[in-house]
Amino acid sequence: MIQANTVITGDSLTVLRDMEADSVDMVITDPPYGIDYQSGRKEKASRLAKIANDKAPFIWWIYDAARVVKRGGGGTLFYRWDVQQVFIDALRLAGLTVKSVIVWDKKAHGMGDLKGSFAPRYEAIIFATKGRYELPGKRPDDLIACAKVGNQSLTHPNEKPVALLEQLIEATTIPGALILDPFAGSGSTLAAAAKTGRQYIGIEIDEQYSKLAATRAAEHHQKGETT
Repeated sequence: MIQANTVITGDSLTVLRDMEADSVDMVITDPPYGIDYQSGRKEKASRLAKIANDKAPFIWWIYDAARVVKRGGGGTLFYRWDVQQVFIDALRLAGLTVKSVIVWDKKAHGMGDLKGSFAPRYEAIIFATKGRYELPGKRPDDLIACAKVGNQSLTHPNEKPVALLEQLIEATTIPGALILDPFAGSGSTLAAAAKTGRQYIGIEIDEQYSKLAATRAAEHHQKGETT
């Protein structure tokens, strides 16, 4: 049994298969999109240039993630518009009910095809549930405006702001709930969980990111214990 408030260095496919069924309250994650991400920014030769396991739509983890979520729980996962149906179909095949698509307004556009496409300003988040689920509080809007992490502050090529993840966690779980992020990256979800009084389990295949995630989460966890 994996203890709460732990970050595991390993492949999520392997770790998830060893986890107990019905053991976590909510999965909140930003999985590889299957777009072979390559940064076009100046730091393209650095660790921020690539994302591991991003060659093809990566969905097999969803089936074990659905198994470990408790009935009455669920998950939110980030995705890009061109892989939406792949993720929705996988969630449904895993026995989950897709309830909402949440739009995250980043308050600034990204790069992409500068002359041939609209400037990308949003990212989508699927919210799915297992069994009968009830929101713990006021019904939230399906549009969240939250500034993205600035380029100079990034610790991971696809880092999400802790403030955004706090909103998702507080909207879908109660204090003390156990949050699982099987693609923890640099630990934003785990930090948000600790900051909002939830427990967490993170899985990250990259050892350096795993260590960073553990450090960030532990800092917020310790702050919570002393307040």
